[in-house]
Amino acid sequence: MVGHRETLSSNDSLYIADIKGNDIQNIQDYLNTVNELFKFPIPTRGFDGYLDWMRDLNWLNMEGYVLIINNFSIFLKDDSKLKKQIISDFVDVILPFWQDEVKEVVVGGKAKPFIVYLVD
Repeated sequence: MVGHRETLSSNDSLYIADIKGNDIQNIQDYLNTVNELFKFPIPTRGFDGYLDWMRDLNWLNMEGYVLIINNFSIFLKDDSKLKKQIISDFVDVILPFWQDEVKEVVVGGKAKPFIVYLVD
C-alpha cells in the first residue's frame, strides 16, 4: 500500500485518512479516531452523528475522500458485530450517498469519490 499511498498523496484534491487498525478495539476508539481524522466540527458520540458527519464533510473542502484502515484483521478483532456494522454502513449508507444521493439531498450537491481501503 505504500506505493498507492504515495500516488494518492500526490493528488491534493483528495482527503486521505489513515486508521491504524490495531488502535481500534471498541466503538469509542473508532468514534474518537474518525472525529479526529475527519475533523468533525462537533465530536460525535454515537453512530447517528457519525453517519451524519460522514455524509457532510463540506468543511474539508475536498473533491473526494479516501479512508485506509490498516491492519484490518486486527481492527475490532474482538467485536466482529461492530466491525461488520461499520463496513455495512460504508457499503449501504456512506458510499451510496457520495456516489449519487448527494445530488438529490444537498442544494448544489455533487457526487464525489469516497474510497475505502481495507489493508492487512
